[in-house]
Amino acid sequence: VAVARAFQDLYGAVRVVFVVASLQGDQDPQPNINARYTVEHVEIRGIPEGDLATQLRAELQGLVGKRLDSDEARQFEERLRAALPDYDVRRRIVRGSRSGQICLLFVLSRAESARWLPFLPLKSKFVYHSDQGWGGVLDIPISTSNIRVTPIIALDNGDDLIEEYSGFGIRVETRKLGTERLGASLEWSTFDPSWQGETLTALDMNPRVSGAYDNRSTVTPLMTFALSPWLRVAGGVSICELEPLSDFPESQMANVVVASIGYGQRWRQASGPSHRVDAAFTLRASSEALESDLDYTRSFGQGLYRYRRGHHSVLVSGMGGGISGDAPLFERFSLGDSQTLRGWNKYDIAPAGGDLMFHASVEYRYRGLAFFLDNGSVWDRETDSRWRVSTGVGLHSDPVFFTVGFPLNAEGVSAVFTMGIRFSGVEIRSY
Repeated sequence: VAVARAFQDLYGAVRVVFVVASLQGDQDPQPNINARYTVEHVEIRGIPEGDLATQLRAELQGLVGKRLDSDEARQFEERLRAALPDYDVRRRIVRGSRSGQICLLFVLSRAESARWLPFLPLKSKFVYHSDQGWGGVLDIPISTSNIRVTPIIALDNGDDLIEEYSGFGIRVETRKLGTERLGASLEWSTFDPSWQGETLTALDMNPRVSGAYDNRSTVTPLMTFALSPWLRVAGGVSICELEPLSDFPESQMANVVVASIGYGQRWRQASGPSHRVDAAFTLRASSEALESDLDYTRSFGQGLYRYRRGHHSVLVSGMGGGISGDAPLFERFSLGDSQTLRGWNKYDIAPAGGDLMFHASVEYRYRGLAFFLDNGSVWDRETDSRWRVSTGVGLHSDPVFFTVGFPLNAEGVSAVFTMGIRFSGVEIRSY
C-alpha cells in the first residue's frame, strides 16, 4: 500500500510538471528581445524631407508609442525599398532617451546603380595559365561616397598584354565635381616588363614593330561626363615614357589623346529574368602637340550582354579593334589568355601582338558550371588573318574560377588550364 501511495504521489507530481510546461508553451513567448521595448520615435535618414510620400511617412510615425513589432518594421522596410528604388535601405535599432524605449532608424544611401558616374572598374586578380604561369594585379580601393584612392600593385601579370609586367601605381578619382554628372581621375604607374623569347624573336623578324622596353611610366588624367545615367563620355591624355632595352634611343614618348564613349544599363522584369548591356568605344591618337615619338592611332570597341533567370545565365560578348601607325607593344592586340580564346596560348598566335583583332564569345552557366565557345583572330595588316576557335568548361564560384579550354582547329590536340581569383568579373572599360 505504501508503495502504491508513493507511486500515485509521484505520478501526480509529474502530471503537474507537464501541465505547467504546457501552459507556459501556450503563452507563445516573444523570441525578439526588442519587442519588450516601446518605440520612442521613428527616423528616416539619407533623403530630403520631400522625397518620401506623406502617407508613408505618417504611417511610419504611427509606430511611435507601440511595442516594436519586427514583422511590421520589416514590412515598412520593404515598402521603403519599393518606393525608393534608387536607394539601399538598412534598418537599425538604437537605445532611446528613456529606459524601456528604443529608436527605430531607417538609413538610406544612394544605390550604386543609381549613380550618374561609377568608379572605374577594379582589376584585382591572381591568375594561373598552364602555358604562361602565375601573375596578378592587386588594387586596394580606399573611398568615400564620391572620392576614391586606389594603390595598384602588379606582380608578373601576363594576362592582359604581350608583356609580363610588375610594378606599382596609384589612381585618384572623384565622381562629383560640382555635379554628379562630372568626374575626374588621375592615374600614375611605373611597370618593369619582362619578355618571352617568342616575342623577342618575332620583333627581330619584324623591324616594323616598335621594340621592347625595360620600363614604362604613365600619367593619365581624364575627365568624364554623364550624358544620362546610362551614357558617358570621357576625354583626356596619356603621357607614357618608355625606356628601351638597348642604349639607343635613350627613351621614347608614347603620348596620346584619349576619347571614349560608354553605355551601361541593367534592368529586371518583375519575377522574371534580369538583363545587362554594356558597350564602349575608345580612340587613342598621338598628337604633335603632345610631342610623341611614336605616331599611331588605336581604336577599340567592346560589347557585353548578360541574361540571367534563376540559376541559368547566358553571357555574350564581342570586341574588335585596329591600329594604324607605329604603336608601342603595350597597345598592340593579343588573344589567348584567361578570358579570350581560352584553350590557346597567345604566344603561339601572335607573340608580338597584332594591328587588327576581333573576338566573340558565348557562355552558358548553370549555378557554377559553365560551357563556352570562343572564336577570333589577331593579325597584322600586311598578313592574312587566321580564324581560331576554342571551347571548354569551367567552374565559377565568385571570385574563384577554373576553366579547361580546348582549341578546335589546332594542328594537335591539347588542353589549357586557367584558374585563379578575379574580383571584378567580366567588365567593360570605357577607356
